[in-house]
Amino acid sequence: MMNKKRLMAILAAGVLTATSFNPVMIKAESVSAEEAGMAVPADAAGAAVSADEAGAAVSADEAGVVVAGDGSETAVFSEDGTPVKKTVKAADINMNVQDSYDFPFLGLKAVLPEELKKQMETSDMLMVTEEEWNDDMTGFKYAFFHWNKLTEEQKNEDVNLLGTGYDDWLKSIERVGTLGVYSKDVIDDLDSITGCNEHKELGTSEDGNYKYYLSINKNAESDLTDEIEKIETTITEMTAFDPSKSVFDMPAENANPDAENVGAFETTDIDGNAYTEKVFSDYDLTLVNCFTTWCSPCVNEMPDLDKLYQEMKEKGVGVVGMVIDSVGEDGTTDEDTVKKAQILKEKTGVTYPLLIPDAGNMNGRISGLSSFPESFFVDKDGNIVGEPIMGSKSLEDWKAAVEKQLEEIKAGK
Repeated sequence: MMNKKRLMAILAAGVLTATSFNPVMIKAESVSAEEAGMAVPADAAGAAVSADEAGAAVSADEAGVVVAGDGSETAVFSEDGTPVKKTVKAADINMNVQDSYDFPFLGLKAVLPEELKKQMETSDMLMVTEEEWNDDMTGFKYAFFHWNKLTEEQKNEDVNLLGTGYDDWLKSIERVGTLGVYSKDVIDDLDSITGCNEHKELGTSEDGNYKYYLSINKNAESDLTDEIEKIETTITEMTAFDPSKSVFDMPAENANPDAENVGAFETTDIDGNAYTEKVFSDYDLTLVNCFTTWCSPCVNEMPDLDKLYQEMKEKGVGVVGMVIDSVGEDGTTDEDTVKKAQILKEKTGVTYPLLIPDAGNMNGRISGLSSFPESFFVDKDGNIVGEPIMGSKSLEDWKAAVEKQLEEIKAGK
């Protein structure tokens, strides 16, 4: 089943946002960057190892992929950074049918009427989501579900996820209704945003910044719009916005991006060696580099990070890599990913430890990542110091960042 999150641009300037941590799992056929309709920088798209070298247990057409682009164009990339051509059956885009839906980031709960759920189960009605974030990524402009009527022919259509294919396809099907949350500055644009022309205000967020609306397309069949109007909603307190997640996700239970200390922990590296928080005590300053095995910018900078470690360890600087995707959503170690990480270690020649996240995710610090790669500094007492660093850097830039942080530590800042 395809991930129903809005197709978001996640590959830019060597930074993969953490939204891509749960990649879209769909079948794909490899094509060149040119065929994907997108110019892909070599340092962003090129993987350090091939899928075969990474020990992938699945064929190319079964590999996980992530959606990427510049916001207006979308392309799809396999876990090794290869552009892929992608289509998916329209009916497979439908959200899972549930008795109720709870979205803490939106402050919204919803219960669908039985007939609407039956229509979704048969794909006569398609329920998908859409969200638009603020330019500074500190919040969202709007987020809503929309229900669309599908004919028998449309159910079996192949939806192209490259270029503008997905957006073009959405425009070709009939919008029936929406349920959503909108910042006050976009209320005048509800018709164009939702594709509907009748809007019922349901309430206002506690802080007064957002309004909730149930909307219908008066031109759609009345027996369909009637079911939309039967949706039961409850407005709740909004959970604080987390830029590492879709607003339709559930908040991470132990996320603590503002943690001041990594806390006590026990874990192992990818070779099974035991590690605790004492890994930081040997150095005045340690760079913690959080990465995934499928993030090309992450992998490509590993040799430079090892050079940094070799050149600066005598100055009291250590480096630790955290293999974020080595732990699944259920909290268990993903052995296939560990094997990939072991091959990456061999291919890149890194000598610094590559750790598997502990159960507490370093006091919650690595649960709230905003990008891949994302790095931060830890002093010998386990205190998180300085500002986080988003994205990959050159060796010279890393040296400059480390020297600056060392000076601040010595100055007692």
